[in-house]
Amino acid sequence: MKAKFSPLQLLDFKLLESHYDFLIPENDKLEPRELFASYHVEIDFDMGPLDENGELQLITTIEVNLGGESIEAGYKIMVEGGGTFKLDESEEIQEGLKNNLLKFSTLNMMINNLRNIIYQITNLGPMGGYLLPPIDITQLLSDKAEEQETE
Repeated sequence: MKAKFSPLQLLDFKLLESHYDFLIPENDKLEPRELFASYHVEIDFDMGPLDENGELQLITTIEVNLGGESIEAGYKIMVEGGGTFKLDESEEIQEGLKNNLLKFSTLNMMINNLRNIIYQITNLGPMGGYLLPPIDITQLLSDKAEEQETE
């Protein structure tokens, strides 16, 4: 099947910051998958407005095993990336689809790019690659909206 391109394009993606550390586990029989599943993950993002050229900038930060009640052994990771997106409005886009593209799709693309970077950073590490679990984007957007209302 021929792919139809989305009116939303990722123009640019940059890794702005990354930190990686490894804490040696005391238990050498520790299963990495079980440990990875216990990691606390924080995601934050800052989305700029759509400018007159139809471009939007989004900065996204992911922290793995850096917060929460306790830091687990294994990987401690922080990555931050910035992306520039363009919405091609040469054809008419329904408001619901436009909102979905500008919020849901942009954040999803940024998290996926950062997920790949996290995997690449850890792939040669002592416990193998850490693959960030699937993220509920709808909940992230809802939490962010709620956070902005209280500020």
